[in-house]
Amino acid sequence: MSQPVNTPGVPKALNPLWIISLFLTVSEAAAGTAATQTQGWLQAVLVLFSVAFPVGVASAFFAILVQRPYVLYAPKDYSKNPSVRDFVNALNTSRNRSVENMEASIRSAMEEVIPKMLDAKMSALSRDALVAEAIESAREDFRHRFVEISYSQMDQDMTSAQIPVGEDTGVQEFLNEAWSFAPEWLPAYTYGDKWVLVDQEKGRSYHKMGARWARRHGKGESDDRLLYSTGISAGDILHAVPLPSEP
Repeated sequence: MSQPVNTPGVPKALNPLWIISLFLTVSEAAAGTAATQTQGWLQAVLVLFSVAFPVGVASAFFAILVQRPYVLYAPKDYSKNPSVRDFVNALNTSRNRSVENMEASIRSAMEEVIPKMLDAKMSALSRDALVAEAIESAREDFRHRFVEISYSQMDQDMTSAQIPVGEDTGVQEFLNEAWSFAPEWLPAYTYGDKWVLVDQEKGRSYHKMGARWARRHGKGESDDRLLYSTGISAGDILHAVPLPSEP
């Protein structure tokens, strides 16, 4: 991805970072001014707000930065003005690469530390076997923190995506992430109409979720349920399957 543009005379895109900064500045200025004009318990409340509010905003900011960094930037922040899909895919690809690097670091650490902790009389073959077993155990635990989605039935050249999930992961959030890795010809908010996720190992198709399910149940355009309520959980391996067009 190209680097951010700093060309003089060209206005920067009004992205969420600018909005957050402006909102925080105005809020702090208003609270600080009000605190100087009041006394007693009201002044104490305003001072406490002025201290606690930035801490809360910073906590939320870093949580978003770790989990969904692409929502903080606009595609126009970059010189070639990529599409929204390209922009999200680039950041998601970087995240997947970080996961791979983390797993490689774990492997290197185990290969370095475990042999030093073992009995010197143990044969090299036994040490290697024990290291391999420990690495495989760590890898298996790591995999169970993600849901893997294969897109090979949509495009044979596409690689699988690993999406981190937790107890608080929402259905719509998960489907938005899944769609961001899908082929470009797949329109947004078409889950259940154009495609569906299938767990071939469990023999289960997850049709009853997404925007289509939400509309049918009077919940607007967003499925605000938690992901685990649908039966999908970390460690699952799913397949994105295109649905036949209705006549």
